[in-house]
Amino acid sequence: MIVLIGDIINSRRLHDRAKVQERFHFALDQVNNKCAGQLVSIFTITHGDEFQGALKQGIGLLGIIDGISLALLPIKLRFGIGIGEVTTKIDPTNSYTADGPAFWKAREAIDYVHDHNDYRKSNIHLCSQYPDNTVNLINQILKLTAHQVSGWRKSQFEVLEAILEEGISDPNLIPHKKIAEKLGISPSSLTRRLESSGIKRYLYAYRDAEIAIEKINSHLTE
Repeated sequence: MIVLIGDIINSRRLHDRAKVQERFHFALDQVNNKCAGQLVSIFTITHGDEFQGALKQGIGLLGIIDGISLALLPIKLRFGIGIGEVTTKIDPTNSYTADGPAFWKAREAIDYVHDHNDYRKSNIHLCSQYPDNTVNLINQILKLTAHQVSGWRKSQFEVLEAILEEGISDPNLIPHKKIAEKLGISPSSLTRRLESSGIKRYLYAYRDAEIAIEKINSHLTE
């Protein structure tokens, strides 16, 4: 099973924390509704600024992370991904009562991000219960894409959000005209935003990372 833990970075320094909590709840509700078929246990807030959930597969995982992150911008989050066994029963409505290596590894991963954030540009890490030679490669992809995103402008995030809302993970299938109309810009302006941000390369990297994560997860279930 794949467990995802996330929390808000420097949450105690935020102004109007009640409003942030409202947005936090809304963002998780949106993801839970949209991605119900991918979840073993829905994302629930376990502490004031932290949440966790469990997923069936790696495909779509990073898109879920992006969806939560985009919904809370400009607030920043960190994420820990754990792959492994779950040794207790798991409640589909609340993963907080479950336990096992998948949860321990997710906690280890988010603690790693807390201590090794690459000058505040790295915010996702993966740990697996069993050794796998692709884990380090996946983590390097996650670091590079996080570094890439750290330099994006609001308009570039808006492009990514529009693409994800269309359910597109394959960069070759981006409907340029439809996305441009959705953003209220010309197709040529959209092309410039895609080129300046490297969003297509970002999506390619995330797709390959998800495939690699799913291979690790699949091996554990065999």
